[in-house]
Amino acid sequence: MAKSLWNDNLSVSIPLIDEQHKMLLKHLAEFSEAVAAHHGPSEIVGTLDFLVDYMDFHFKTEEKHMRANSYPGIETHLKEHVKFTRTLANLGEDFKEEGATASLAEAINTMLINLFLKHIEAVDQQFGAFLKGKGVVLEEEA
Repeated sequence: MAKSLWNDNLSVSIPLIDEQHKMLLKHLAEFSEAVAAHHGPSEIVGTLDFLVDYMDFHFKTEEKHMRANSYPGIETHLKEHVKFTRTLANLGEDFKEEGATASLAEAINTMLINLFLKHIEAVDQQFGAFLKGKGVVLEEEA
């Protein structure tokens, strides 16, 4: 089982977003671990497919609430989502072409995980503060 990358400093104080971030970080760690350990392609592809789908779901959730609450930083935030999605797609292509290599494992750790952690610590924190300032809570969706 992969070690959780979550810590309370990453909280944006919006339960729905925090729970989705926890889920993404868990699966990012599992993806990194599976590649580093040279697990079978089906396990790695399964984790990668989940990440791609869940990342899309998460970004759509954030974007929906940005629009619903007239978030003034939406354009910058959306550019970050596009950048992250491209990075994930590129890493997926690298895996399909080269397999589970040490350089891919390193790229996942440096590019994907660090990029996502920085995204949470910077732009998601701003969005969370904005929502909190408006009194918006956003509990987990069923």
